[in-house]
Formats: sequence, structure tokens, C-alpha cells
Amino acid sequence: MKKLLYTSLLATGLFFSSCSSYLDVNDDPNNIQRVQVSQLLPSVTVNIGYMGASDLFRYASLLSQQFSGQGPNTGFGTFKEYERYNINDSDVNGQWVRIFGTTVSDLELMIAQATREGSPHYAGVGKILKAYVYQIVVDAWGDVPYTQAGKHSENFYPAFDDDEVIYKDLTRLIDEGLTDVNAATSALSPNQFSTIYSGTTWAVSKDKWIKFANTLKLRIFLHYSAKDQAYASQQITALVNSGAKFMESPADNFQMAFLAESQRQNPLYSMENGQFKNQFFPNRFIVNLMNGKSDPRRSAYFIPFPFNSSPATFKGASVLDTDPSSAYSRNYQYIYGTPSAPNTAMINPDGSLRDGAITFSGAGPARLLTFAEYNFIRAEAALLYGAPGNAQSFFEAGIRASMTDAGVAAANVTTYLATQGTLTGTNQQKLEQIITEKYVANHAVLMEPWTDYRRTGYPALTPHKTPMAIYDEVPRSLFYAQSEINNNPNAKQKASMLDRVFWDTRK
Repeated sequence: MKKLLYTSLLATGLFFSSCSSYLDVNDDPNNIQRVQVSQLLPSVTVNIGYMGASDLFRYASLLSQQFSGQGPNTGFGTFKEYERYNINDSDVNGQWVRIFGTTVSDLELMIAQATREGSPHYAGVGKILKAYVYQIVVDAWGDVPYTQAGKHSENFYPAFDDDEVIYKDLTRLIDEGLTDVNAATSALSPNQFSTIYSGTTWAVSKDKWIKFANTLKLRIFLHYSAKDQAYASQQITALVNSGAKFMESPADNFQMAFLAESQRQNPLYSMENGQFKNQFFPNRFIVNLMNGKSDPRRSAYFIPFPFNSSPATFKGASVLDTDPSSAYSRNYQYIYGTPSAPNTAMINPDGSLRDGAITFSGAGPARLLTFAEYNFIRAEAALLYGAPGNAQSFFEAGIRASMTDAGVAAANVTTYLATQGTLTGTNQQKLEQIITEKYVANHAVLMEPWTDYRRTGYPALTPHKTPMAIYDEVPRSLFYAQSEINNNPNAKQKASMLDRVFWDTRK
């Protein structure tokens, strides 16, 4: 499995260096359907894992005030600029091309080939993964190429589909995927040829794919709540009452594991450990939020500042700061993996850390959808939309699952729940509690904190204002890639980053 992962990561790394060289690995670019599905799936899951820890992840984390950009200009723009909402069309070129030129392309090939070759288990996993990718893509951009995307030489200029139409089709696609993974026979089954949900048997992997698919449907339906509450309520209730299986523990988290080896580490850590040092620090908003609750997850999320202070203290950064970038807490093992012992010779007198004072394995996973999030979805749905279950029970379960992911001791979980684990007040106040706890639990989860803020207005971020920022409010979507605008006559650039995704109806 490590060799397979290495091969996939190497291929991905080469693609990052030269997007246009992707199809060059095939002898006949008009006959790329002959690639085996067992080779296509790890390429897909690796690229989804990278998506979960690269550009979209970084943009969303900056916009939702989980990260602060503190580094100098790197030649790729500055992350401080991104934090002040200056993410332009050329900045998203790489992510857009990787999604549509590699991930979507490979998914289309895998689904078609698996169907032709009588391997519905592979086709089903491909459809579920395609639904996940497009849920993320729609949440980032709104209208995007869908029905005509990934067709290779059949269509170089795909039309853009309406984002709401895409969203509604994703649930159909997931249902098709579930039918396929439940097929009685399949020439090949993807239990071992995957970097996500790899199992010793297909039965083990199949169970996780089913639970993930149904949990993803819940997320999609919940996103409708501000746009069409009746639809969200009806669909969530029907899905829960159908007896569908959902995530049952953190072991079911949909995430991509990285390895503690050079070239196979979490991309965020690789970037911070390479030429992009001191780019991302914990944002003041999330640090202060957790400080105010004495949240025990802080010791897994952040390095104390000053280091070795007693009791441990944490200080977040902001784009508004003029302090040296070393004068803050730093991201810790929850994102970067197992830490080394600190090199005391590299700790400055003020308690700040020099580069290399603590190194990490880099094996922190890319978290894409977790059991903790599932519980917060159920809590919100039960509270506001009449869905089955008890909001309080799911709220508490979400906190417990997040604490488990962060390695918090049981006694500390009990203490936290005693003061922060009970929903109180009006339904709107309870919703704020749910989303705020979900925001902390979804630290380092791709896109969802930004999506929840756009959808509900929680947590109560303080947007940066002009003239320091480009807009007076947190952006609602990303610009389309300049490469797409230049090369696809069907692509029309949006007016600004305040253009909204269809489900974003909050005033």
C-alpha cells in the first residue's frame, strides 16, 4: 500500500509541477480509457486528499478566520493578501485545473471503464467521490461545468451548469453509487486499491463507503436549509427514517492519510517546512474563541505562546497585526502530525520558536468529512427542521467525537461538557452554539467552516473592512480561474467575490 501511495503521490507531485504534462504519460492520448480502474482510483483519492489540504482548504481557512496569513511574498502572491479577501482569478488556476483536468477527468474514466468491465463496486465508489468533489466545487464557485466536464477531446469547451441543478443531481448520483457498491457481483472491488477507506476485505471498505455516502447526502440537504427549509426538512427526515447507515465513530471519518516521509507528507506541512515558511498561523478569532472556553483541544491544535508558559497560553494572529510573525502560537500536531521533542536551543527568550525548534512527522490527515460533523448536522436538523433525534444528544456527541479526534483525555472532555455541552436559550441561540462548536470541531476540514458561516452567519466573525480589505464582508464565492476564462468561451467571470452560491440566501 505504501508503494502504491508513493507512486500516486509522485504522479500528483509531477502534475503540480506541470499541469499540461498529465496526459503525456499515455502512449495514445485518444485511448486513455485503457488505464486500469485499480490505477485510477488511487490517483483520484490522492488528488482529493491533496484538494483537502491545499489551495481551497487554505483559502476557506483564511476567509473563515481559522488561519492567518503572515508570510512574506513568495512569488505566488501573499497569504496576507488572501486573508484581506484579495484572491484573484489567477490565484485559483492551479486548483481549478487540478480538479477538472485530473480529478474529474479520472473519475469519468473510472466510472465509464468500471461500468464497461463489469466492476460496479468501482463505478459506485467513483460516483460517490464525484458527488463529493462537486459538492465542494459548487460551494466554492457556484455554477461550474458538470454535464459536459471531463469529456476530454469530445468537448474542450464545457458549458457551465446551474449550481442548484447540479446539487439536486448529486443526490441521484450518490443513490446510483450506493446501488453499485451493493451489487452482488463485481469483477473487481476496490478494498485495497485506495488511499481512502482501504480495507482488508471489500465488506470492510464497502461499509465505510455506504456510511460516508449517506452522511454526504445529509450535508448536501442541510446546505439547502436557508434556501428551502421545507425541502431540507423533508429530505433529511426521509433519509434518516429510511434506515440508512451513517458514520458511527471517528473511525468512519472520510479523510486521506499522509505518511511521515518526504514527498508523502501533508501538503500544508510540506509547504510550511519548505520554501513557504511562516505563512500560516492560527487566527486570533479561533484562538480567542477557544481561550474563552478553556477548550482542551487547544493543546492539540496550537503550540502555546510563549512556549512552555505555565499555564499554557495561546495567542492568535491577524492580518491587522504588525508584530513579528514569530510572536504567536503556531499550528500543532492536529494538522502536522507527531511532533519532535522541542530543541530548547531554538526557543527565543520571549518564548517564540525559531524555525525547526519543533519538527513534525507530516502525517496529519486531510480531513474531508468527519463523524463529529455528522453529529452537528443531526443536531441542527433536529433543532430547526423537525428531523428525527434529539438536538442535545447529537450536540454532545459531536463535541465528544471532536475531542476524540484531538486526543483529549476523558476527564477533560467531562469538564468541558459540564460548562459548554448544554444547549440553552432560543432556537437561534442554540443554533449559534451548534455552529460555533462545529466550527471548532471542523478546524482543518475542507471548506465547511466557510460554508456554515455563509449559510448561517455563525460563528460571529468580524469581517475585515475596506480600505484594508477588498470588501466590507466575508466573500461568498471564489472567482473562476483565469485559465478557464481565457480558454473556454462558455466561461464568464463573475462580478466579484460577493456573488453567491444558490443556497446562500442569508441577508
